[in-house]
This record gives sequence, structure tokens and C-alpha cells, in this order.
Amino acid sequence: MKNTAILLFFAAIFLTSCDPPDPYHYGRSDFIEMKKDPCFGFCPVYSFKIDGKGNAVFEGQRNVPKEGTWARALSADETNQLFEAFEKAGFWDFEDEYTAQVTDLPTTWVSLRLAGKSKTIKDYYGAPEGLKKLEKLVEGYAETDTGWKKTNDVPVAD
Repeated sequence: MKNTAILLFFAAIFLTSCDPPDPYHYGRSDFIEMKKDPCFGFCPVYSFKIDGKGNAVFEGQRNVPKEGTWARALSADETNQLFEAFEKAGFWDFEDEYTAQVTDLPTTWVSLRLAGKSKTIKDYYGAPEGLKKLEKLVEGYAETDTGWKKTNDVPVAD
């Protein structure tokens, strides 16, 4: 009986000393980044980057409502869903470049770093629907007006 009480005591200490599980399934070094380059017209020019812990930075250059550097935090659910969408879409299997001999289109660059593996895709023209869906998903987070705070910080280079 005495041994059982001691065992229960140590089990209680062990269970109460454990940190709760991290709701984010990805790490701080994991990230998704999308950059929109200019065209001859009024295309939005910006970059958006989110790490695996939901820390997002938007850098608006022109033709966007948010010019300058902005930051916000996405919830664990939003962050996990975004990263999982990239995994489910088979991001690693897309070509590195989609282009054609046409002029005056903006170029979209989409990058993923996950578990030490990195890939960047250049989308100028002709990307598959799966990649276009990922771009639209990222745009939804980048171009929303909700939750952003303007910063004076200079972004940290990778």
C-alpha cells in the first residue's frame, strides 16, 4: 500500500510538471512565403511569410491597401491548416517553374520550407490548378485587413 501511495505521488508530480502539448504542428524554422512581382499595370506587389508558429509578416510595396511592413499572428488552427494544405497538394511534386512566351503578367513566387527541406516555385503562366489553389489560399491570409499591425521593424533576412 505504501509503495502504491509513493507511485501515485510521483505520477501526480510527473503529470503536473509536463507542459501542455503545442497546438502548432510545425516549427519556427518552417515557413510558407509568397511574393508577387510587378507587371506593367496595377498588379499588387508584396511579400507574405508565415512561420510554423503562426507569425506572419506582410511587406506591401505598391498597389496594395497595406504598404510597408505589417505583422500578425495566425491561430494554431489557421497555421496548421495552411501548412497541411501544402502537404496534401503535393507541393514538392510541382515543377520548379511555370512560364511561357507571353508578356506583362505578374510573377508569383511560392516557397515552402518544411523539416529542413526547401522549394521555391516560379509561377508566371500555366501553373496547375493545385498550385493556383494554394496561391489563392495564401492570398486570403495575406490580403485580409483583419489583425494586422504596422511595424517599424526591418524584416530579418533568412
